[in-house]
Amino acid sequence: MPENIPYLVQQIAYTRDEQAYKTLFLHFHPGLFRFCLNFVKNFEVAEEIVSDTFLKIWIMESRLGYVDDIQAYLFKTARNASITWLSKQKTKVVDIDDLDQKTGITPETLYINTETGWEIEKAISSLPQQCQLVFRLAKQEGFSYKQITAVLDISQNTIEAHMRTALKRIRVQLQEYLTGKK
Repeated sequence: MPENIPYLVQQIAYTRDEQAYKTLFLHFHPGLFRFCLNFVKNFEVAEEIVSDTFLKIWIMESRLGYVDDIQAYLFKTARNASITWLSKQKTKVVDIDDLDQKTGITPETLYINTETGWEIEKAISSLPQQCQLVFRLAKQEGFSYKQITAVLDISQNTIEAHMRTALKRIRVQLQEYLTGKK
């Protein structure tokens, strides 16, 4: 995370600096979008949630200056909006394997275009949702366990358990792939 994030937040909060807002948006948008997509499994909805999340921080005006960790705040706001959207759908969440059938874009093309990259993504996608979210926040978004605790409202022990499970399952699946046992 760039060192000037707190400064950008203050500029947005107190001087309504549109350039600071744009910089903050461009910095956090990709990770926030992937995070929302992991919940809602719909590109348009994920984009709408991210846009709404950024609109909320603009509307906050000076209250934004009191937010200690903007990254955790953005992700928690997006998480809550994703859960609200899902609860309104009253339908089963789309399985990650069905994502390519519904959108024409596979999760693999969003990550890495190599064969090994596909296997890594497949291993991650096969994890239970909560375990997958913890892994993605920690390893792909660079969140600390404390930040994950704030975003997902789970204990650090639970986060550690999810990480152990994720790493073990991914390691086993990659070993099977690399040794040709699949």
